[in-house]
Amino acid sequence: MARKDYHEELADEAAAAGKGHATPKRKEREAAQRRALIADPKSGAKERRLRVKEQRAKEQKAMMSGDERHMPAEHKGPVRRYIRDFVDARTSLGEFALPGSILFVIASLFFNTNPTVGSLIIFGFYALVFAAIGDTLWAMRTMKKRVTEKFGAENLGRGWRLYSAARLMNLRRLRVPKPVVRRGQYPV
Repeated sequence: MARKDYHEELADEAAAAGKGHATPKRKEREAAQRRALIADPKSGAKERRLRVKEQRAKEQKAMMSGDERHMPAEHKGPVRRYIRDFVDARTSLGEFALPGSILFVIASLFFNTNPTVGSLIIFGFYALVFAAIGDTLWAMRTMKKRVTEKFGAENLGRGWRLYSAARLMNLRRLRVPKPVVRRGQYPV
């Protein structure tokens, strides 16, 4: 009998102390834990757009001035700088492909009645294009040798061919990042 009294006393004490509130339902607990990832999606988007705009402005300024610290990743590094300087130091036929093609189109408009002259114009255009491609391939081969000697083949990286070819085929005035070396001032 003493044993029963002891258990009753414990139950009475537990009931008197209690937690002070009912156990919450699962639905209530989940609702309390739910919160928005972004408090105001529109203000978050505005802030992101503003940061991206500032970053792009900083990158554009760096591309125009040649400041490599703030350039996009595809233009950073000593190998990319060497490629840019090598391309900018030489005069390539690819630079003249775009203005030449415009001249060939204009010439073909004026001489469209004479098939012989028209054929010569088309032949001249193709000759310019193939010469520009050959000059670009030659420059890339020379550049690969020089970059490999200076930095090693493993540091050449991916995408250097397209990077250098795009720069070789573009007018010097329109190249971005802007050229920082003069013609004939090859990198060492």
